[in-house]
Amino acid sequence: MSNASTSVQLRDQVASTDPTPGGGSFSIVAATLAVASIQKGVTVSLKKSVADSARRRGLLDLSSGASALLASLSELADADSLAFQGYLKACALPGTTDEEKAFRRAAKEDGLVRATRIPLEAAAEMARGLEFAEAAAKLVDSRVRSEVLAGGVLLRASIRSVLFSVDANLSGISDAVVRDALKRQRNELEHPATLPETAAP
Repeated sequence: MSNASTSVQLRDQVASTDPTPGGGSFSIVAATLAVASIQKGVTVSLKKSVADSARRRGLLDLSSGASALLASLSELADADSLAFQGYLKACALPGTTDEEKAFRRAAKEDGLVRATRIPLEAAAEMARGLEFAEAAAKLVDSRVRSEVLAGGVLLRASIRSVLFSVDANLSGISDAVVRDALKRQRNELEHPATLPETAAP
């Protein structure tokens, strides 16, 4: 019941008019579920009798890496919402005097840059997840390979999805040097999501 209530609550929050959680946050949440699906395939396979010591060692390494990635993505999902809330607070700062306007402008710029860097960091973590998915697809038990493949598909979609948040923010960043650097990083991170999907052996 509690799990169902949590999913319904998240669904309703995303569908509401509240500014958060927005596209970046729920894209990261989706990526977290994708990694969890990969982790499930690895965990189930480890519970089976794995006579091949090299294969078992590989599964253990993947399990450890996926656990760390789950924690990282969960933190980034929360950080994304907080960053956008910070930007909204900057937008609400007083702007009557020239000094106030200058302060608000700088605060908005800082907030927007942070709200752009977090989804970029998340996209980089998702790309790592794709590497786990590719490795896991070759090692997990055939009965749970679909869990890994599903996780990989969702990760690709999550990368492309979270980068929409980056695109939405870039045009508002006035510092051309910072904006161009972030755009280059964005384009590099999109590449893993466009590569051909790993087929099931």
